[in-house]
Amino acid sequence: MLFLYNIIMALTQNDKDQITRYKIQIEGYRKELENLKKTKKQKSEYWSNLVKNTKDANAKRSHRQSKLSWMNSMDKSIDSKKQQIDRIKENIMRIKK
Repeated sequence: MLFLYNIIMALTQNDKDQITRYKIQIEGYRKELENLKKTKKQKSEYWSNLVKNTKDANAKRSHRQSKLSWMNSMDKSIDSKKQQIDRIKENIMRIKK
């Protein structure tokens, strides 16, 4: 019985290569995710300073709205990268089953 289990669970070389390619993709997505987070932090500081250093109330309101819009866009990009990583992990799990 154990012998049959090993035959069923054995991965082909093609499966192993596919998993390797998926892991490389995940690595790339993680680097992109890290860069997005750094950019978000830097831009957040930029927008905060812009609001802080502006005297006009209308300009402050405009900068706040721009910051909010930009941050929402960045959050969507970050979530998208996280979903791509999760999909690839699911693909790896399907291959291993």
